[in-house]
Amino acid sequence: MKLLDKIIKKEIKSLTRIQDFFDQRYEYLRLDKNERLLPFSQKDLAQFKKKINSESLSGYGELGAAYRALARALKVKTDQLLLASGSDLAIKSVYEACVERGDNVVLHLPSYAMYRVYANMFGAQVRGVLVKNDWCPDIDAMLKLVDNKTKFMCLESPNGFVGTNVDIKDIKRCAAYLAKKNVLLMIDESYHYVENQRSQVIDLIKQFSNLIITQTLSKGHGLAGVRVGYLIGDPEVISFIARVRPMHEITSLTALAVEWVLENPHMVAEFQRSIKESKKYLIESLTALGIEHKDTHGNFMLLYLPESGVTRDMVSKLKDKKILVRRPFEESFLKGWTRICIGSLKDSKIFISTLKKLL
Repeated sequence: MKLLDKIIKKEIKSLTRIQDFFDQRYEYLRLDKNERLLPFSQKDLAQFKKKINSESLSGYGELGAAYRALARALKVKTDQLLLASGSDLAIKSVYEACVERGDNVVLHLPSYAMYRVYANMFGAQVRGVLVKNDWCPDIDAMLKLVDNKTKFMCLESPNGFVGTNVDIKDIKRCAAYLAKKNVLLMIDESYHYVENQRSQVIDLIKQFSNLIITQTLSKGHGLAGVRVGYLIGDPEVISFIARVRPMHEITSLTALAVEWVLENPHMVAEFQRSIKESKKYLIESLTALGIEHKDTHGNFMLLYLPESGVTRDMVSKLKDKKILVRRPFEESFLKGWTRICIGSLKDSKIFISTLKKLL
């Protein structure tokens, strides 16, 4: 169609996205998306509901309280923050403000898919480096790919696919090296609060203005449904990135959820305890079943379920039993491995019981 030839950018024409409405997922045990499966208590939910009034729906959101609550929790200033509707849009704002056609970004593989999607949208080249045999990023190889067209390098800590952390010394080394080249270092800490209270990386921002951190309240805080992420960085850098923000960064209800979850740190602590309890049970059970597995620093584990023998078609078989798990990895060095979200102890017992029957 001539109209499409004229109006659609060439980068978008070549971009492939999967349309998925996630219909009827709540009818399954959802071990595929790394959501919080541990229910919030009725007492805590009642407290959140009390925050909602007519203006929460009819009025544009007043975000000052949410910014201040987040700044207090992170021990930073509000001008170091930019809220966004999920960490994916926080990341997109960096692309919008910084990345032009012909630029490149340096990533480890595997990494969050939206880094590659946005690179394609903005006409940038992705320079990807496979993680090493220990599943940690090959930092030296990544740094070698940085040139005068590199806008940023990204390190996920923990990695959202294989769950490995990046040592703070390596982050500092990368920040110092990239600062000399005027390149941003993006540290993606989406899964940080699954195990931790505060990020050490935040303290490096005063030293390195080229350091920017993306976090979310979807994982450790369990707020995937309300979509809230944010950037933390040097105030001047954040001020420029904030110029591409939408008219309203997040909704009124999302802002209330931010205040609510940060006012109640016991909910995160409860979730962290639940994950530890479930992981302990899963490790013991999987060992007894002879299933190779790897623990991670995220709210998920990796199971070796190759497409052969008794584990052939295991993902499909689990779905038939109303259990969703992530599709198996396609990368050659991860063949046979599948990511399993950590639910409550009850969820884990259901999963192990079903797995035993299928084996």
